[in-house]
Amino acid sequence: MKKQPSTWYTFIHAKCPRCNHGNLFANKNPYALRNISEMNNRCPICGYNFFPETGFYWGAMYVSYVLTVGFSAISVVVIGLIFHWNLPVLIAGNAVLLALGFPLFFRYARVLWLLLNSSFDPSAFEKFK
Repeated sequence: MKKQPSTWYTFIHAKCPRCNHGNLFANKNPYALRNISEMNNRCPICGYNFFPETGFYWGAMYVSYVLTVGFSAISVVVIGLIFHWNLPVLIAGNAVLLALGFPLFFRYARVLWLLLNSSFDPSAFEKFK
């Protein structure tokens, strides 16, 4: 019998929020920038619709904002403590970290938004077994 994945596993691995097994994104690599926003329309395992309504992922934009501001606050403090609050280093270091982290922020904002607006369905998991 397969074990039910946790919500953290579902979030980190960008899995379907209904069955916790199907992939949300067509490409698992977030740094494949050509198709960074390409998502499956439906879960390949349970058929859950990843686009419940037009413009659904606009809300993910606000989640992305919260994630990037939080990350920036932490990175500025860490960089400031390491480099003794040198302003040009703070700005450049934070900009580089945000640029490198953009694909992750984009992807995880969408995953989190979908997880917040849907729920796990044990019957979908049972069908998968």
